[in-house]
Amino acid sequence: MDSVLLVEDDPPTRNWLVSQLLQIPSCAGVHACGTVAEACAWLAQHSPDILLVDLGLPDGSGLAVIKQTRTRHPLCEVLVLSVFGDERTVLAAIDAGASGYLVKDGNSLSLREHLECLRQGGSPLSPRIARTLIRRFQSPHADTGPAPLDTNPLLSTRETEVLTGLAKGFSYAEVAQALGITPNTVRTHVRKLYEKLSVNSRSEALYEYNRRQSELGQPPIR
Repeated sequence: MDSVLLVEDDPPTRNWLVSQLLQIPSCAGVHACGTVAEACAWLAQHSPDILLVDLGLPDGSGLAVIKQTRTRHPLCEVLVLSVFGDERTVLAAIDAGASGYLVKDGNSLSLREHLECLRQGGSPLSPRIARTLIRRFQSPHADTGPAPLDTNPLLSTRETEVLTGLAKGFSYAEVAQALGITPNTVRTHVRKLYEKLSVNSRSEALYEYNRRQSELGQPPIR
């Protein structure tokens, strides 16, 4: 069962989202707030499984909430719900640690499907966000940024196996079953490999791992 922190400043939208979340069987409870300050204060005392966050908040950016969540609760999944869909904002959210990004475009959001996607190790993206990211990484001028290399193996054998399973689209539970370990152990390996690669999401981990492997002349995960 998942506990959810919802950060949305518009009361009607917040109330509607809470009602939708409470109808999801896997949702154990929802704490809703409307500002960065309220969210960060709550995060200092509680550990949610999922953060559902808007970016345009009255006292700052939802990016601050994402960063606070990643610092205090690295295993928490982060899903952005925002009216902003420009490249700079999307990349900033992903860099901060968002696992998924949905644009508020007037369409009915299937929260149950999106949250299940998160729980299964996926990254829910609105179609226009997916296109933005594809165009970004297809660009020959995209700045991948240098990263320090280590002469030691990037990841342990088990961490590599876990990342390989996630890269193939398997859920934490499926990876655990395949490797003969528990889902919690998978989460521990994920946390450790995130730290080693200095990333905050599965997609970032795969990208960064393959980039470093390429620079070392080693085969990537496919």
